[in-house]
Amino acid sequence: MGYYQKNLSDFATSAIEMQESKTLKAAALSNLSTNTIANLPASSSAIVYATGGTYPGAATLTTVTTPRGVGLGATFLVASDGAGAVASVTVVNQGPNVGASAQTVEFSIASLELAFGVTGVTGALTATLAGGDLERPSGIFTTKMPSLYVGGTGDVKLTLASDSQPIVIKSIAASTFLPISAKRIYNLTSDTETTATEIIALL
Repeated sequence: MGYYQKNLSDFATSAIEMQESKTLKAAALSNLSTNTIANLPASSSAIVYATGGTYPGAATLTTVTTPRGVGLGATFLVASDGAGAVASVTVVNQGPNVGASAQTVEFSIASLELAFGVTGVTGALTATLAGGDLERPSGIFTTKMPSLYVGGTGDVKLTLASDSQPIVIKSIAASTFLPISAKRIYNLTSDTETTATEIIALL
């Protein structure tokens, strides 16, 4: 008779593609594709939760107190100009690594009014993501520490959970699972000591 593990804490239940640029940059979104909002308080800003669109990683009012995977979804700071129109939408919490170019993020009138504490707002607000709005995930883990799957041969620079200095694990074969616990994975394009590809963090 086979034995089946019942404790899910022994298995990965979430994954992050560490070398894919799918994370929102902590910056102003480049394309407010629909921006006809009027009657916001002039020269003000507020955290506004997305209410629709095709981008799947946004925090909503129903997920703010319930972490999704390794953290809350993306949140946004909406700033108004002197006339009460939307001047910018800036990413505050970058959210999960699930974004793609041409996805949309929508903000309802009700969400804007709730965030700014006003009524009488009119118009519509939608941002359409561009490739320049996305980057690789940071590779820094502060709560859950992942193990790794390495799909393509090479080296991986990382810092283990109990260490203060990074190491480089060299000559990892393709399709290797590393049963480790890492608090940082050096996965950015500037991290030249990491030469392996298809690195996936497993949590």
